[in-house]
Amino acid sequence: MTTMLPSETTYLEKYEQERGKPMPSFNHYYVQSQLQFALHEACGDRFLVGGELSLATEPSATPDLSICHFRDQDWLHDEVRASDPPIAVVEILSPSLSVNEIIPKIETYFRFGIKSVWLVQPPLKQVAVFTPDMEPQVFVEGNVIDPTLGVSVALENIFS
Repeated sequence: MTTMLPSETTYLEKYEQERGKPMPSFNHYYVQSQLQFALHEACGDRFLVGGELSLATEPSATPDLSICHFRDQDWLHDEVRASDPPIAVVEILSPSLSVNEIIPKIETYFRFGIKSVWLVQPPLKQVAVFTPDMEPQVFVEGNVIDPTLGVSVALENIFS
């Protein structure tokens, strides 16, 4: 078991308070990297796939990945919190977060206008794709299929 030093505990608490979400783990980082690449490949030039886009939701939220329509970039007028909803977002469950704790966040995304939310559970090597009806499609083998995006991503490309 790893023991944290007091300064590490303070950093962890500060990180989680500032961002309103748990500190990501190595598995979280790995899955996020793999999934961003796999989604980029699957979406091609139809959508922009990126991480840590703060959204103008109430309460404020920053999904692990966001999938957006391309738009003209305004380099002189940046947005700190995106006011236009992405088409889809991805949340990767951290070790300290339960599924029950993430459901209100998923509901917030749908109220904001997002059409698809992927919930990735690394320990189970599982992806659930939610749509606004809140009936998830759960994928444990084969391909993750998102009809909203019109993409298919092999689970082995996420968890390999």
